[in-house]
Amino acid sequence: MAVYRSKGIVLRSIRYGEADRILDLYTRDFGLVSAIAKGIRRTRSRFGARLEPFSCVDFVAYHGRTLDTVTQAEVLRSFRNVREDLSRFEAAAGMVRSVRALSGGDEADRRVFNLLYNGLDALERRGSSFGSIEAAFGLKLSVIAGYAPQLDNCLSCGADLEEAAELLYFAPTFGGVLCPDCRSQAGDAFPMPPGTLGQLRALIEKPIRETPSGNGFGESILRVVHAHVLAHAPGNALRIANPRRLS
Repeated sequence: MAVYRSKGIVLRSIRYGEADRILDLYTRDFGLVSAIAKGIRRTRSRFGARLEPFSCVDFVAYHGRTLDTVTQAEVLRSFRNVREDLSRFEAAAGMVRSVRALSGGDEADRRVFNLLYNGLDALERRGSSFGSIEAAFGLKLSVIAGYAPQLDNCLSCGADLEEAAELLYFAPTFGGVLCPDCRSQAGDAFPMPPGTLGQLRALIEKPIRETPSGNGFGESILRVVHAHVLAHAPGNALRIANPRRLS
């Protein structure tokens, strides 16, 4: 019975049986881990409220055939504000969906762990514009996973997007932007409102804690990010030899 210790962020907690919970954690040292916490729902459980969704914990577990078993856990950050505010919670849930889509394997990547921690920290501290944090997280995670969106040149003709006429189009399947003349090259391409390209670039370049706040952030940004992440999840990703050319 191999016992191990790591830091992890609780992605999901599901009731199991009369008193147990099954947990999904993204860990610093082992990637995505599924584990059972036995007796956690009993009044006198030694875990108490230490394994709530989005909590960052230092835990001890041992490997099992299908599920690991958590034997100890101490809370490092509870991220209580994220859990108790609906808008924050929805943004955090979107971040978790992105992790599952692009980092669902058991290979550890501390960059993903650190990004998720910093994203939750930004949600905890920010008073508004939580969607911009979710979008920044999805874009940065895409870069880490090797699916950085192409935002400099048209994917088909290679035209400089700075010089291309609006309206630009985002093509999720091919992972980038098309100019107006090339929009028909991808059947799933959809228009991006003016200014969207610049906002996407800023979200990638700036630290997640510095994502913009205010009314300037629109749903169009989240639409691009959600479509990009979904298109490049394992099983959906379309590999092309040169992502800057469709023909």
